Amino acid sequence: MLLRLLAVLAIAVAAISAGPTRSSKLVFLNEENWQDIMKGEWMIEFHAPWCPACKDLQKAWNAFADWSDDLGIKVGEVDVTVNPGLSGRFLVTALPTIYHVKDGVFRQYSGSRDKSDFISFVEDKKYRVIDPVPDYKHPNSKQMGVVAVFFKLSMAVRDLHNHLVEDKGIPSWASYGLFAGVTLALGCVLGFFIVIIIDQVFPTGPRKTQAAKKTEKKDSKKDSGTESPTKKNGNNNNAKEAKKTK
Repeated sequence: MLLRLLAVLAIAVAAISAGPTRSSKLVFLNEENWQDIMKGEWMIEFHAPWCPACKDLQKAWNAFADWSDDLGIKVGEVDVTVNPGLSGRFLVTALPTIYHVKDGVFRQYSGSRDKSDFISFVEDKKYRVIDPVPDYKHPNSKQMGVVAVFFKLSMAVRDLHNHLVEDKGIPSWASYGLFAGVTLALGCVLGFFIVIIIDQVFPTGPRKTQAAKKTEKKDSKKDSGTESPTKKNGNNNNAKEAKKTK
């Protein structure tokens, strides 16, 4: 009897430690397939494995995903630690973050985080009272694509820093100093090229004066080469009067 009780307790502890059962209806989104959400209706959660609030949400979110077929929607999730570019595209600054998407229109969900609340939000179309994400912040816009690149770059820098410190044994201050030096060097090079481009497009100083003089010379040549009709008529009348006098 005691052995059976211990076995049941062991199974219960293992089930709890394993976390909530993942729904088979839950769609895992990444950098390659995220544009699938541009069609149809979706609910998407952004989370991270280390986030306590995200772990608390997992049970309700998976239960909500089981209802996706009945609601006629798709339920997805994004791990921001694996997909930093998507974190940048959606400007995820807090976790968990939930978005409702319908035919490419994005709205951020800010209601209660319970299965029944999620279902009611979709069934009753409560998303209609939420303002959509503006065009300049739309995840599929070019500018947000640039933001995604910077998020990926920042993640790559962080991973490189951890590699140098943890694997190579380099002190943290040395790693930070290295990144600071590289950043300054790249800034100087970029600034140099920007100055050259601006100087070519908007010349200043002697070059601007020479260009202005050339323009004035061209204008004066045009003025001297073309006589007004009034001046021509005056010259003709003077010539006729001179002939009569003779």
